[in-house]
Amino acid sequence: MCLHKKHSYPLIFTYHSIASGFHIGLNVIHPDRFRKHVQFIANINHSPHKNQHISITFDDGYESVYTNAFPIMEENGLKGIVFPISGYIGKTNDWDVTFGVNKTMHLTKSQLITLSEHGWEIGSHSHSHRSFSWMNNNEIKYDVVTSKLIIEEITGKEVVSFCLPFGDYTRKAIEIIEDAGFIYLFMQLPLLKMAVKFKKIKLQFCRSIYSTDSVKSLQNKYQNINGEHLKEYFIHSFSNATVLVKEIL
Repeated sequence: MCLHKKHSYPLIFTYHSIASGFHIGLNVIHPDRFRKHVQFIANINHSPHKNQHISITFDDGYESVYTNAFPIMEENGLKGIVFPISGYIGKTNDWDVTFGVNKTMHLTKSQLITLSEHGWEIGSHSHSHRSFSWMNNNEIKYDVVTSKLIIEEITGKEVVSFCLPFGDYTRKAIEIIEDAGFIYLFMQLPLLKMAVKFKKIKLQFCRSIYSTDSVKSLQNKYQNINGEHLKEYFIHSFSNATVLVKEIL
């Protein structure tokens, strides 16, 4: 199969935490493995054909993005998009189910400013990281608008990209995000193509990267091999359990 097969959607690889040490789950990637990923992506992005390039995004805005991912990407001439949770900037990830061992810090204001000054885009991953499926419209509007205002005040730049917490959405939630002034909406690539259309907002579909992913896995994702998509969808489905536990607690 040709490496430069045409894609139906923009090609975006989404990471979470880049760190070493013990962790329960698949969202933390060791810096050594991440370095190999970045070298693969940088090689792809040397092509003059920008429609074949790979963008790198980071959900949740963990501090490890600054301490580990940022220097590796700088070495390889790559910039990223980070989606911090505005209510947890400079705080620990109490919004998550941490099992007592997954506790970690989020990016601070000064770290976000530094990333922004180095050409990274700072988006929003909401204010509270609650699933919109469990919130009423007023709660969603407050969450979305608050996150935009806080992050814009920190960076001094307009925030135009929003990443859905847990990938959960309703049509009304997307309309609220659109009305708040966001231009791009990032979410995991669905198994079936979405037929929904909105007034202005542009859907950006992402491929999730996990600790089990090798460079070969990334190449398979780049080639749109269906098996990789099914694996991503299966792993992502476990986030529903996290949503349920947090809402019950």
